[in-house]
Amino acid sequence: MSEFDIPPVALAPAAPPAVDEPPRFDDFRSDLLVRSRTKAATRLEPERPAAGGLATDAVTLPGLGDHPLHGWFVTPTEKPGTLPGVVELVPPGGLGKARDHTWPASAGYVHLVVEMRHDGDPQDPYNREISADAVRAVQEVRSLPGVDPSRVAVLGRAGAGGAAVAAAGLLQDIACVIAEAPFAGPHAAALRAFARRASSPVLLGPGPGAPEIFAAWGAHSAQLVSELSGVTAPDVVERVMDESAPAARRSTYQNWLTTHTELSQIFRPEVAY
Repeated sequence: MSEFDIPPVALAPAAPPAVDEPPRFDDFRSDLLVRSRTKAATRLEPERPAAGGLATDAVTLPGLGDHPLHGWFVTPTEKPGTLPGVVELVPPGGLGKARDHTWPASAGYVHLVVEMRHDGDPQDPYNREISADAVRAVQEVRSLPGVDPSRVAVLGRAGAGGAAVAAAGLLQDIACVIAEAPFAGPHAAALRAFARRASSPVLLGPGPGAPEIFAAWGAHSAQLVSELSGVTAPDVVERVMDESAPAARRSTYQNWLTTHTELSQIFRPEVAY
């Protein structure tokens, strides 16, 4: 065997579980990923006529156990080519609030807004329903024609910030994550475990539990690079704590999404010689 014929397992050593993780967390994570591969049909219903270059459709997704997840697709109608996507996860009641859901699509993204079924089951330390539903929403956008699956970002609003952290810990190739606190409560240990396994750049909103998530983010990736390079605990995943005022956060979020999904490379005019 040559030095380049290293078995894959040797290139991906498993990080030891942290002492504060729920028991058998990696078994739960593997099982959830297998279960989430089953894809049922999505129902789309026109929400309102296309206007301002945007089309909005009501959508129902089958979550874990085929529980219906309700949301909106907001898509640009006049942007050519393959587009990036944004999955916005909102807490229960988030769809009914007077919140502007058009800014990602106006910037050229295929945008899915999904309302979580509840804030989480306090009796389930893994919070498996919310975790699986978040993964299901990401997979839905990635499967759409005209969406680049490698450039799908996840935005978790307020109480759904933990769902975005879970998605990042379960899916290793999300373009970037924006997650708003709180991250405390009965699922804090699972969220830290998800954060350790994340490999996506993250922008964290301040609030309960955010410093712990920030510190844990990408720890497994750092250990892997340390094992392979001999460098002690390098920071290999971009982490930013968002301290901006609420009124300025939309601009911060837009810049973050644009930077990490390379939006400018898609729509930048080019001169043919």
